[in-house]
Amino acid sequence: PSLIRSHCVHEPNTTACFVEPSRNIQFQHGRADCTDFDSEFPYKATKAEHHPNPVADGRATIEFFRDEFDFNGRETVAIFGAHTFGKPSIRNSLFPYTWTSSAINLFNNDYYKNIVAKDRWYINDKECGRVGDAYGNRPQTRWLAHTRKMTHRGGPVFWIHQNHVCPSLYNDKNWSSADRQCVEEADASLGQQCRPDPPTGESRPRTKDEPDADPNRGCERWKLIPGADEIALNCEMGLYLDFQVTDGIPHGCSGFEHFSASMASDDKKAVWSQIPGQKDKAQPDCKKQMLAEPAGSTPLSQIMEEYADDQTQWVDDFMAAFEKMMRNGYPDGLTNSPDIHTNLVCPMPSIIGSYTENCYQQESVDSDGAVFKIGNRNKNLAGKVYQWNPSTKLFDFAEEQPGATNQLWRLSSGGHQLINEMTGLPLSVESNVNFRFEEDGDDYLVINPMTGKALDCFAARKPGKECRTWKKHGKSNQRFFVIMAA
Repeated sequence: PSLIRSHCVHEPNTTACFVEPSRNIQFQHGRADCTDFDSEFPYKATKAEHHPNPVADGRATIEFFRDEFDFNGRETVAIFGAHTFGKPSIRNSLFPYTWTSSAINLFNNDYYKNIVAKDRWYINDKECGRVGDAYGNRPQTRWLAHTRKMTHRGGPVFWIHQNHVCPSLYNDKNWSSADRQCVEEADASLGQQCRPDPPTGESRPRTKDEPDADPNRGCERWKLIPGADEIALNCEMGLYLDFQVTDGIPHGCSGFEHFSASMASDDKKAVWSQIPGQKDKAQPDCKKQMLAEPAGSTPLSQIMEEYADDQTQWVDDFMAAFEKMMRNGYPDGLTNSPDIHTNLVCPMPSIIGSYTENCYQQESVDSDGAVFKIGNRNKNLAGKVYQWNPSTKLFDFAEEQPGATNQLWRLSSGGHQLINEMTGLPLSVESNVNFRFEEDGDDYLVINPMTGKALDCFAARKPGKECRTWKKHGKSNQRFFVIMAA
C-alpha cells in the first residue's frame, strides 16, 4: 500500500486503488495572461488576482464560482477535488497540515471521503499500517472547527479531521503508559487491536456492536494525526454542511456559540467547536448543505456524497470543470493541444530517491536495430556497463555480464530514448527520458534538452549509485561509449 515514501492508499489491492476516467482530458493552449504588466518586471501583472475567500461559507463559495467561472454547483464541488493533491502552505495562507494525510501525491476521491466523514483508517506510519477501533473495524471520523488565532481578528478558522481509534499499533512514538496497557490487554483471539472501552452504564469491555460510552477517553478515543492533521477550509466544508460565516466567524449551528467572543478576546488559547453544556470538543451540529445551483438541481451535499462513493463520476466531472475553467475569459475558445495520450506512460513514483516521476510518451523501437552496451570513461567505471538493476529498481553501473539483457540497450526510432532490453522501458534520469546525443570522437555526451545539463556518472563510481545531470564540461564522467553486442 506504500507508494512514495509515506504515501499510502486506504484500500490496497482493490478497485478503490484505480482512477479510471471515461475519457482523456483535453489540454488546450492559447491563453495570454498578464496582458497588462509591469513595465520594469514584465512577468508581473498589474491587475490583482481575484481569489475565493477560504474562510467564507458554502453559499459565498458557490456565488464566487458562478460569477467568475460560470460554474454550477456540480462543477464547483468537482473542482474542489483538486485538494486531494498537494497541501496548503502555512507561510502563504496561515492554514497548516494537509487535506489528505499520507496521500498528497495521490489523485483520487479520498478528499470527498474525508469531507463527508466516511469511516476511514487511521494511518500515521511510513509502512501504511491501518489502525482501527478495538475490533479492527474501519473507525468512525468527525470534524472539529478550530482556530489558533493567528490573526488580529482571531482567525483563520479551519476544520480538523479526527478518527475514533486505538493507540497506533505501528507507531508507538506518542504512546503513554496507559496506551501501552490498552494494547497489551487486547484479546488477539477476538481480533482486537486494543482493549475495548466499556458500553454505557457498565464497566466491562464493550462487544463489537456496542458503542463506546465515552469516545473522548479510554483506549478508544478521538485522535488527529500528529504533524499530518487532515484539514478542510470553511469554503469547502460549507459545500457539505450548512453554516454561515460573517467577518470570518462561523455561526448558525450548535457548537459555534462561543467563537465570536473567543476570537475577539486577547486570550491566545486556541478555539475549538464545543456543544453548549458539554465539556469536550465536539463536531458542530450542522445540517447537510441543501443549497442547489441552479435551483432545483442536485443539492451540494448530495454531490459531495456521490463523489465519495464514485471515483469515476468525480474524475469525469473534474476534467470537464477543469477544461471549462481553462477556457474562462475566452469566448471563442482555445486551441486543442496535440495528442499526448497515445503511448503515454506514467510510472509509479519510486519509494527511493528524491525525484518524482513525470509521464512521458514512449518512442517505438526498431526490432532489427542495433543492440549495444554503454560504458563510461571514468577510470573507476572501467570494465563496467550501464544497466537496469532489477534488485534496486535503479540505473547504475556493474561488471559486464555476457547475455544479461538488463545491460543491453537500443536507440528508439525517434532517436531520443535509450530503451533497455530487459524492461522495454527508456533510461530515466531525474524523471527525464528524452536526451540529445552529442558525438565527440568515439564518445558521446548525453544531454537533457530541457536543462542543457549533461549526464554525469561521478556519483556512480560507488556501487548502487545512479548517474545524475551536471553542468556540461565534457570530462571523463560525462563521456560515454558504445560497445556493440555480439
